[in-house]
Amino acid sequence: MDFPPPLRKLQYVLAVARDLHFRKAAERLHVSQPAVSRQIREYEEEIGFEILHRDHHFVSLTKAGRAFVADVEGIVARMEGDFAAAVRRARAISREVPAEYTVGHSPFAPMQIRRIALALQQEEYRDLQMRLRILPTSELLNAIDSEVVQAGITYAPVDHAGVSVIPLAKDHWVAIVPAKGRFSGMAVARIQEFRGEPVISNGADRTHPALFRQFQAECIAKGLPFRAIAEVTSPLEAFDLVAGNAGIVFLPAGVCENLPSAVRAVGISDISPLEIVLIYGSDDSGFTQQFAERIRVKMRLGDHPSDDRFPEPLAFPAKRKPPASVAKTKSGKLPNRSVG
Repeated sequence: MDFPPPLRKLQYVLAVARDLHFRKAAERLHVSQPAVSRQIREYEEEIGFEILHRDHHFVSLTKAGRAFVADVEGIVARMEGDFAAAVRRARAISREVPAEYTVGHSPFAPMQIRRIALALQQEEYRDLQMRLRILPTSELLNAIDSEVVQAGITYAPVDHAGVSVIPLAKDHWVAIVPAKGRFSGMAVARIQEFRGEPVISNGADRTHPALFRQFQAECIAKGLPFRAIAEVTSPLEAFDLVAGNAGIVFLPAGVCENLPSAVRAVGISDISPLEIVLIYGSDDSGFTQQFAERIRVKMRLGDHPSDDRFPEPLAFPAKRKPPASVAKTKSGKLPNRSVG
C-alpha cells in the first residue's frame, strides 16, 4: 500500500521530534496540544509503526522513528527548494521573464555591454538565472536555432534565416600596435598608413565571415590589401602577439580596455563604424526586446568606461520603442565561413 505524504501531519512529527515536547511543538505550530498528539497517533496507525515513544513525563523517538524523521527532513528540505524554484519559474512566466536566460557573445564583444547585462540581472531581474557564454558568431547562430542560448551579442552584418536583430550601439575599429615604433605618436590614422605592417588576423574570416568580408573590402578599396600571418581567438592573445612585435591587429575599440603597457590603440579614421547588435530567435516571447532596450538605456546614461587612449567614445543610437527597434533579417543560408 502506498502512503502519500500528508504534509500537515509530517509538520507535526518534525516539530515534536525537534523539541521532544508536545506542548512546545503545539505552540510553535499555533495549534492545540491535543490536536498535535491526535494527528501523530493517527499517522502512526496509517504507516504501521510508532514514531514516538511516550510515557507520563518524557517523549523520545523510537529507533524506527529516528530513521524516519531523518529521511523526512531530507525530503522536506528538497521539497522546499523545489517549491521555491517552482515559484520563481511561475513568477517569471507571469512577468514574461524566462526562468533561465543564456546570452552568448562574441569573444570580441565590448566589455561594457557584458557588464551592463550582468548588472541588469542584479538590479532588475533578480529571479532570472542569467549567464554569459562566449561563442563565435557562427556557433552563436546555431545555438540560437537550437535554443541553447536565448540571445547573442555580436556585430552586424548578420544574415541568417529565423534570426532577428536589434541594434545596440556603434563602435569603431582600432589598430593595436606596439607602444614603441612608427605609430607611437599617433592617435588616429588612415587605413593605408598601416601598409607594409604584418597583420595578425582577429579570426573574423573564420568566425564572422560577413564582417570580415566587409572590413577587407574597405581596406582594399582604401589602399591596404593584406594577408594575415597568424590568427588569434581572443583579445589577450592579440595583445600578446603585438607586444612581441609579431605584427598589428585590427579590433573593435570596445574590447580594448586595460591594454597592457607594451601596446596601444590607434583609431582608424576612414573605415565604417561597427554596429553592435543583439540577436535572438524570431519566436521570442518579447523579453529580449525589453532586455535590449534596457541595455540601450543604461548605455545612454553613461554606464560605460571612458578611455583617453581612444580618439572617440562609442556612439549610441537614439532611443527607439522595442517594436520599432526590431529588424528581422532576410532569409538566407549561412556563408561557408562564419562570423565571430
